[in-house]
Amino acid sequence: MKTLGILGGVGPQTTSRIYLSIIDLFKKNKEDKYPSILIYNLPFPFIIEKEAIIEGISSCKMLPYLIEGAKILEKGGADFGILPCNTLHKYIKEIREAVKIPFLDIVDETVLQLKSIKIDSVGILATETTVNDKLYDSILRNNKINFLYPERGEQDDINKIIIELLNNKKNKHQKKRIMDVCLSLQKRGAKSILLACTDLQIITSDMGISIPIIDTTELLIKASVRELLS
Repeated sequence: MKTLGILGGVGPQTTSRIYLSIIDLFKKNKEDKYPSILIYNLPFPFIIEKEAIIEGISSCKMLPYLIEGAKILEKGGADFGILPCNTLHKYIKEIREAVKIPFLDIVDETVLQLKSIKIDSVGILATETTVNDKLYDSILRNNKINFLYPERGEQDDINKIIIELLNNKKNKHQKKRIMDVCLSLQKRGAKSILLACTDLQIITSDMGISIPIIDTTELLIKASVRELLS
């Protein structure tokens, strides 16, 4: 069996969820042993996280931490790696070039899933940085998948909610606001909702909206199990 390396800490709740979900999938698949997983929690300052993930500035300050973390996982014996953060996938090329082990790409896995279930229009919920960097735009456009983003005020609310979740603050109003944004995107033509922020999955389960919710974190979990068992 292969060994998975996780670049963790962006954010910690998502990292822990991915770890536990992979364990759970192994048990459901009736594997005879636990998976081999290494986690390296990126030790970057909180201010850099806030600037890079939410404010969309100075994200380049995170690159040295990402590259060093990938090298530590490689030296530790990981056969492949994942980065449980949509926003920082803007640096997936640099991470891949810094090590010899492959890193799965959450964007590629997402598009494969959208195509497999024949989704041709998505509303994207993401951080301000992911939106500004147009992380999904080109690949969705190249695969003839239409995409919509929230309006300015809606995006401001999403940014606020993500900051709260990063600070481990969760309340019932967050879920209601996210649902309102999803319904707004649906009215504008979205046939599915893409959770392109790995922290939003914490509050968006069982929202009860009538169009599919595509959780990029779940796709990364399934891809990790696929590679572990290949």
